[in-house]
Amino acid sequence: MRPRGGSPRPEPSLLVTYPAGIRQLRRSHGGERGVRLLIGRRVLGSGATVAAALAFAAPAAAVNLPNAEITTVKQVVSWGGSNADLTEQGFGPPTEQSCTESTCDSFLLKLNLPSGTYPKGPVSPVVAGTTRIYPEGPTDMPGDGVLITIRWATDFDQWNLYVDDASTGETVAKGINVDSNSQSVLLSQPHNGTYRVTMVPFYTDFNRDDINYQGQARVFLDPTQRYSTVKRLLPRIETMPPSNFHIGDVPPIASNPTGWRYTPDGTFTNSCYLDETAEFGSTRCLRFDNDIRNTGIGPLILRFNYNAEAFDGNCQMNQEVISSDASAYDRPAGPCEFHKQHGHFHYKNMAVYELHAVGAGGVPGATAVATSRKVGFCTIDVDNYTFGLAAKHQRPRTYSFPTCNIPNAYSTELPSSSPYVPSGLPEYMGISPGWGDVYTWDLPAQYIDISNVNDGVYEVVSRSNPDGALLTSSRRKETGITCVRIAQSTVETLKVFPSQSDKAPLPSC
Repeated sequence: MRPRGGSPRPEPSLLVTYPAGIRQLRRSHGGERGVRLLIGRRVLGSGATVAAALAFAAPAAAVNLPNAEITTVKQVVSWGGSNADLTEQGFGPPTEQSCTESTCDSFLLKLNLPSGTYPKGPVSPVVAGTTRIYPEGPTDMPGDGVLITIRWATDFDQWNLYVDDASTGETVAKGINVDSNSQSVLLSQPHNGTYRVTMVPFYTDFNRDDINYQGQARVFLDPTQRYSTVKRLLPRIETMPPSNFHIGDVPPIASNPTGWRYTPDGTFTNSCYLDETAEFGSTRCLRFDNDIRNTGIGPLILRFNYNAEAFDGNCQMNQEVISSDASAYDRPAGPCEFHKQHGHFHYKNMAVYELHAVGAGGVPGATAVATSRKVGFCTIDVDNYTFGLAAKHQRPRTYSFPTCNIPNAYSTELPSSSPYVPSGLPEYMGISPGWGDVYTWDLPAQYIDISNVNDGVYEVVSRSNPDGALLTSSRRKETGITCVRIAQSTVETLKVFPSQSDKAPLPSC
């Protein structure tokens, strides 16, 4: 296992941002227990003054965060905490029912907003004859409500998020899906009242940075439903520069859908999985993380028919394009495939990776010295890169694992007979605005074969949507580039470039 730290657990804190006047609310770090309310430059101590300022006091449990209240659409409640990791194993029961005072953080969030704050309800835009199922998140036009989000450092680890209505004890929202650096849930048009927010550390041991998390809650007014005229809600792809390079660190075994993150760097000199060597002859693999972000106003929505033909090599993907009036239409997006190493379906032509040698003066060669196969993606929301920005830039997590494993809709337009159960059903995947899909270095096929490449300086180029099969609002940032120096099993990052168009010349290193 990865080395474990021995630092004490930081005390959680909570911050409430108001449009004016009241500055912050946090647990006292002095000798007195309770909270302090800062108004302008005056500090009101604990006792009767604070009691008058707050609707309710901090809960008694030692690990509980101070309670908070949202009364205007501009307020932001912020907090943070850590996994106590009492066993130093990182793993813990994943549900709020298993929480103890030492393992989970929680606080009461009171909503006291004016009538009519949330006029827009959720809308589900789909093509004719299809009904989507939303077991993992809200619709692509989620409507108004209160957005509650927690975020940690990497998608290697996992926190779960629960929101319970304190008046009934019912769980009204939860984020429990894996493979992300965030949980983000929407309380859809909630009633005024008190809600308990609970953060549950499920496993946080692979990367010690993930021991800590930050959280925010704010009013969310769905921007997709606020255009004065009908507008197509198109995605926009921004490919981030490749990062987190490895030549090594995977064991000499066959690849698996979860990758390999169970041992510290330097444990293995092997850089290619056995099946990558057997199938493609790869013996030296340059592995790296790839992050494809959706910076558009609408989601990237992909759909194929889950049937026998899809498993037999005849899988075709459609892109579903939606508009602000909740209309939707299909367009062909190219092939998809069942990826046996990942154990699920991929949109086949999502990206391609290239390695360009850098010559005199830092100028990269026009022709790649090594190129990956076209890389397939099961697209989901992984990187919540808009956390902390204004609500209009954010979205609740909508697409998550296992959307690419099982059907998540039904249709009256497909044949009913098939050897598969469920049969002939639509399967959706996608990337929400404000989120990126990240494939980490350790996943199967996430590499460039450098078996016949000499050491030296190179530009690693990641091109998303290389065939232009996806309809987007702009193609100006679909290529990410990083300049690196390769020396045996080490990779040094020399320069990271802004994302650019696929048609633009490569920059000098």
